[in-house]
Amino acid sequence: MKSFFKAVLATIVGILFLWILLFITFLSIGIASLTPSHTPVKSNSVLVLDLNGIINERSIDNPFENVYGNTSPKTIGLNTILNLIKKAATDNNIKGISLQANYILTNYASIEEIRNALLDFRKTGKFVYSYSETMAQNVYYLATAADSIFIHPQGNIEFKGLVAEVLFFNKLLKKLDVDAQIIRHGEFKNAVEPFILDKMSNANREQMQSYVNSTWNNICNAIHSERGIEIETINRIADSLLFLYNPPLALSEKFIDVIAYRDEYDAFLKHKLQVEASRDYNRISIKDYKKTILKDNTAPHKIAVIYANGNIIDDEGNYENIGFNIANEIKKAREEKSIKAIVLRINSGGGSALMSDIIWREVFLTNKEKPIVVSMSDYAASGGYYIACAANYIVAQPSTLTGSIGVFGIIPNVEKFLSNKIGITTDHVKTNLNSDAISITHAMNNYEKLVMQKNVENVYNTFVNHVSEGRDLSFSEVDAIAQGRIWTGSDAYKIGLVDTLGGLDLAIQIAADKAKMKNYSIIEQPLMKDFFELLTTSLFETSTSNKIKFLKFNNLYPYYEYWETIHALKEIQTRLPFILTIK
Repeated sequence: MKSFFKAVLATIVGILFLWILLFITFLSIGIASLTPSHTPVKSNSVLVLDLNGIINERSIDNPFENVYGNTSPKTIGLNTILNLIKKAATDNNIKGISLQANYILTNYASIEEIRNALLDFRKTGKFVYSYSETMAQNVYYLATAADSIFIHPQGNIEFKGLVAEVLFFNKLLKKLDVDAQIIRHGEFKNAVEPFILDKMSNANREQMQSYVNSTWNNICNAIHSERGIEIETINRIADSLLFLYNPPLALSEKFIDVIAYRDEYDAFLKHKLQVEASRDYNRISIKDYKKTILKDNTAPHKIAVIYANGNIIDDEGNYENIGFNIANEIKKAREEKSIKAIVLRINSGGGSALMSDIIWREVFLTNKEKPIVVSMSDYAASGGYYIACAANYIVAQPSTLTGSIGVFGIIPNVEKFLSNKIGITTDHVKTNLNSDAISITHAMNNYEKLVMQKNVENVYNTFVNHVSEGRDLSFSEVDAIAQGRIWTGSDAYKIGLVDTLGGLDLAIQIAADKAKMKNYSIIEQPLMKDFFELLTTSLFETSTSNKIKFLKFNNLYPYYEYWETIHALKEIQTRLPFILTIK
């Protein structure tokens, strides 16, 4: 028996020792990575802008991300990309940028922002060249900001126009005996359509077609502006699919400039930099160049950039969701005397109507005390627009998806599913007439539907009134462009939902101008994860999360994410009206 307990004790001690050793190892890695280290930029260097992977709103510097040999796709923050391009423009050691990408998982509004930054970079007289083995359509759009576009001799250029796809779950729900009980306001508020139809309604098809047409027109005009290719030619090529594995045709149509292998591209850069053929040229990666940026928070006056990213939820919120955290950050920034202006950066398709109103109130109160400017990223729709409309000024990208001023609720009834599919029945007792109201285990009666419809109408009227007040429009004017309809940023500008078109840098400049500041520093909120949060996240990250990231990289993540949000639909929603995949 003694030997048994000794063996158990030895095992426990061994496990504890292993965990302590593992913790010390992680701690050492983290401390080493967080210790300030500045990679010197050699003279006559090229900044290699490798954008393959996922572009998020913000970078998260996690020193532990590769400890397990993580094979998830690379992620980088849009804020980092823009800051590095801006810094490189004034760095005498950087002579140009080498843009390298095959596939980028992000939306066209983010691509527009990077593209505009590259065009501004070129205005300094420095070069931008692009090289790809193969080019997704959004990569080609980005590459048109370069002086010259290079592609591999056997490369593929995906150039076929835009398609917007929507998933419909109606048949699935019928097979499962699940009834989606719908309450909505808005002719175009079609978040409910995937649960009750098998294809788009006419109203939905109208707004979807308008959205993709507007986005495609922006893309075509931008290509025409930089490449000099006629719009008619651009559409002819998109219709033909002839660029698939046909670089020579792309060259003859002037869509690209050079067909070359990677070594030939490097030789071109050597020649451009006047480096001998036998020597390598100086280059620096995004990761290393980022280390050269020193944050300067010494200016007495500050602009707070608050990132509101993800679904709007009735909870605290985190780096991927919007909740009380954003409301609190706006309140703190309003009360902090050193912060003279706020930029609220929104990338959200909406969510909880209640939380949207809580955040709206903080924006509304801030507007009365100091400038608050909204910068719209890929999405600022429904609840995302709700929290924006009280700002002093709204800036959007031409391809931003915004609007969707409408309200809905879905209460799934799973009574038949439980009974017919898995043999579960329910019963209950109650103290009052409607104690069991709004339950997923039975159908709503007429009174419950009436109450829910009244609540939806109240939220819609509140939403429209907020927009009316914030945008200086009448109720009827807002109602005419609301009804849940989506708009591109460029169309939203025409109808008065946004004030101007541009990116985050423009929004910051407008905020500074409104606060009458020339010398200021920028602070980003909410604060990113601290060292120990990153450590615990990495220690307990599961293979499931890696699989989710893999789904995200393969364009399936939006469907997974949308399905995960269904449980929240018991509450009244101001949410983007569908799973929208533009490709």
